[in-house]
Amino acid sequence: MDRISDLPEGILQRILYFLSQEGAVRTSVLSKSWRYTWRTRPNLDFSDATFKGDIHEFITLVDNTLQQYCDQRLCLDEFHLRISVQYREHESASLLEKWMPMLTTMGVKESRLSIRSDYGSIDHLPSVVFEAESLKHLSLKEIVLDENAIEKIALCKNLRSLHLARVSVDDSIFQTMIAGFPLIETLCFDGLRIGLRTIKTNDLRNLKDFTFRELLFSADEFCRIEIHPLSLETINVSYGNVWFHKGANFLNLDDLRLQGVRSSLDSLSFCKFPRLKRLTLLYCDGPEESRIFIDAPNILYFEYRGDFVPSVSFAKNSVREWKSEIHITYITLTANDGTSLWFLKLNELLKSLSRSKISLSIYCTQRSIFEVDIIQEKINTVHDYGRNKPVFVETLNLSFPLSYFSTLVNGAFGICRPRKIGNYLGGWEVEFVGYMWKILMERENGNEDELARLLFRDLEEASLEIKGKYDEKEEAWRKAPLSEYLVNHRESRCRFVLKWRETM
Repeated sequence: MDRISDLPEGILQRILYFLSQEGAVRTSVLSKSWRYTWRTRPNLDFSDATFKGDIHEFITLVDNTLQQYCDQRLCLDEFHLRISVQYREHESASLLEKWMPMLTTMGVKESRLSIRSDYGSIDHLPSVVFEAESLKHLSLKEIVLDENAIEKIALCKNLRSLHLARVSVDDSIFQTMIAGFPLIETLCFDGLRIGLRTIKTNDLRNLKDFTFRELLFSADEFCRIEIHPLSLETINVSYGNVWFHKGANFLNLDDLRLQGVRSSLDSLSFCKFPRLKRLTLLYCDGPEESRIFIDAPNILYFEYRGDFVPSVSFAKNSVREWKSEIHITYITLTANDGTSLWFLKLNELLKSLSRSKISLSIYCTQRSIFEVDIIQEKINTVHDYGRNKPVFVETLNLSFPLSYFSTLVNGAFGICRPRKIGNYLGGWEVEFVGYMWKILMERENGNEDELARLLFRDLEEASLEIKGKYDEKEEAWRKAPLSEYLVNHRESRCRFVLKWRETM
């Protein structure tokens, strides 16, 4: 017995609300009660990306459906449309000018538009788009925003999210747009093409999520971004120059991610981040000459990737356990660049992060030049004969050419006490494992030299562990002799596990 079909019309419509447009249409074959129910559902969702016919059939479907709703004076709560505007054919653009006023007639409460220009062309956005008071979510791709497009933007006062992908817009047009969106919560820029050189978010008091991802890499092309709204919860900037207002208290910021930023980040030291959980700095040039202090007492995760050692420290953390992930590439073209100083700077960074669980990865290229004698001489300085103790590191990963094994291993062990050692060596993995096995086993046999005795004086136990190459389970790791790894190294992953005396 089909009891669902006997339910009141309002409940059937509520069921249809949670289906896609195509799914709602397919319910027409269930029974007579369902045959025409989908035609009066309170929400419409059209996407030419998932439509199985051609663009003309899609446009006809949208046009006929909206006309039917208007003719029957049906109310529509939500309207979602994803469409390509192709001015070579004019049809979709001209119909947008017809459809948008219809939404107002039907009393639409919320509309979501995704408009793109295909085939690399840049088309001008019809001004009628910004006339819909119901418009709350707008996504534009490969579109030109000019004065004509925004002439009636004052009507679009309820917009909550704006996503611009490879959109052409200049500073004055953008600032006019922002002034017309007082309620905006999400603002996303994805690869601007031309024009926009400055973004000021000062007046967006409801802004929660800000994303800027540029595709240009030339320094003189970077956009200046001024960030101030205290309502922000996430900030994600790639290849833009960022300015934080000194003294700002970001009460709600949870996630801060900066990549390729070349402007100074000194202002971060003068801001407060009471709720910040994640901080990510990827290949930013700004911190190279700066000493940055982050006042984030609830930080849970810090990640840094770059080709220099930054000076970053955190306020005392109220969280018992947090993690830091450091990926540093050593790059120098001359031996006078200060290899030993590089390790000393790294030691200072590890000290500042010592209250966290640290994962440290060190990389170098074939161009890098290490002066071995200088490193070994400075290891004593780092240790200071036991008074300046190395930092515990949960995981140490090393990736470098075969000729640097001894130099980098000695330098790394001179500043930290890793509990696990892995590598990203590719073809050199077997040689690395053999090298580490040799120096660890010589230590157990009492054959190590004076330097090794200094580096491993607190080491109690060392073992080799292996597991399947594609096995992601932590519990899959197991102890194994070197011979077993050498036989199965192509199908295995390996690591060394070290136990140190707790003398810190």
